[in-house]
Amino acid sequence: MSQNEQRNGPVNRAAVAEVRALVAQRRMSITELAEASGIPRSTLHSKLGGRSGLTVAELVQLAIALDVPAADLFNAAAAGLDGEGHP
Repeated sequence: MSQNEQRNGPVNRAAVAEVRALVAQRRMSITELAEASGIPRSTLHSKLGGRSGLTVAELVQLAIALDVPAADLFNAAAAGLDGEGHP
């Protein structure tokens, strides 16, 4: 595993956890989120499953689809940078 992958793994996991929590709160399906965000369902399924990382553009698309400030998703992702949850 590269140093970049080691550093970004927790960041991606934190962002995915936040997206999943918001999706659950809204009782949305992955299909509904895919349609609302413009991200293909198969891509979204893979990314939310942790098989590949979310991009900045995808985080913005997801924030718009979930009707939350993009900063909320970025702050959640940043909290994954260290074990102490500092953004």
